[in-house]
Amino acid sequence: MTPSASLALCAGRFVLPTAAHLALVRAALGRAPLCVVALRRAHQAATPANPFSWDERARMLLAGLRDDERERVQVRPVREHYDGQRLVQDLAALTSGARGVEWVVAGEPPVHEDDLPAGWRFDSVAGTDPDVAACAWLEQLYAAEEPSRGLAALDANLPRDAAAFLREWIRSGTFATVRDDWRQIRKERRIWSVVPYPVILVTVDALVHAGGHVLLVRRGRAPGKGLWAIPGGFLETREGVQEAAVRELVEETGIPLTIGQAREKLRGVKVFDHPERSQRGRVITHTYFFDLGDAPPPRVQGGDDAAEARWIPLARLPSMEAQLHDDHFHMMASFGLVTPEVPNDRHAS
Repeated sequence: MTPSASLALCAGRFVLPTAAHLALVRAALGRAPLCVVALRRAHQAATPANPFSWDERARMLLAGLRDDERERVQVRPVREHYDGQRLVQDLAALTSGARGVEWVVAGEPPVHEDDLPAGWRFDSVAGTDPDVAACAWLEQLYAAEEPSRGLAALDANLPRDAAAFLREWIRSGTFATVRDDWRQIRKERRIWSVVPYPVILVTVDALVHAGGHVLLVRRGRAPGKGLWAIPGGFLETREGVQEAAVRELVEETGIPLTIGQAREKLRGVKVFDHPERSQRGRVITHTYFFDLGDAPPPRVQGGDDAAEARWIPLARLPSMEAQLHDDHFHMMASFGLVTPEVPNDRHAS
């Protein structure tokens, strides 16, 4: 096939370099002399659906390509903003200077064609999103009593280097953690499975700033056990969302703050409702931002299901991006409290 654009783009999680993922990249190479592979969900903590760092995914993918193919592929990380327009902006920054971009996709395009920059177009190939099958294989590993046996089903579908990496990974602490998360999520979904309609959960979060610090808790339970998070939890049946946010804040941190004081310090409220923002499923959260000013942060102590509560200096937050639960780093960024430390223009080759 004669290349029809100066650059081809593939964007996805590329959870594992399956034959379908490699076929997608090769289809892109047939359309342009250079292919940029944008790995989404970069710089996040490991989850059952996205257990590998972006550079681990990049190494596995590149190892599955031939030498002549690798010379024409650039792999770049893209952080998740849970916003289609922000995604397009980030991808445009990665491909700046290209006179024409063909975004090669399998399955449903991630954004509407009207949102594409001038000179861009979607090019669909046969098949579905290859990450769907890859995640199903990962679930087989999580469910297996002996994960090493479960790898047998994967070996035939993965490059040799990727299969070797997985054999080491299933013996790691990261695998044990994400498997515990998967088991907890599966348990919750079984409980909700008897409900005769789609389950949509409502949660609240309380983001608190004081004296150049942000109040975070370390999660004491799966999913996300050990990760840092904004204090919060589920809305109870007989309370409003702001009341719930303050209740969860006090329960998890012991901060001396009444509902009246909280109202005085309230500086903003945002709803985070992307369908994929939470590991648990469809979870809509209301985040309240309370600013206590420049006074020294009050004393706090972890309580309820928070293993620890701590005031984190604002300057330290950028380096903690991969230690934050779900989209909580994105939440803080949306309130202007943190700017990402690792740029998207870093690439693997």
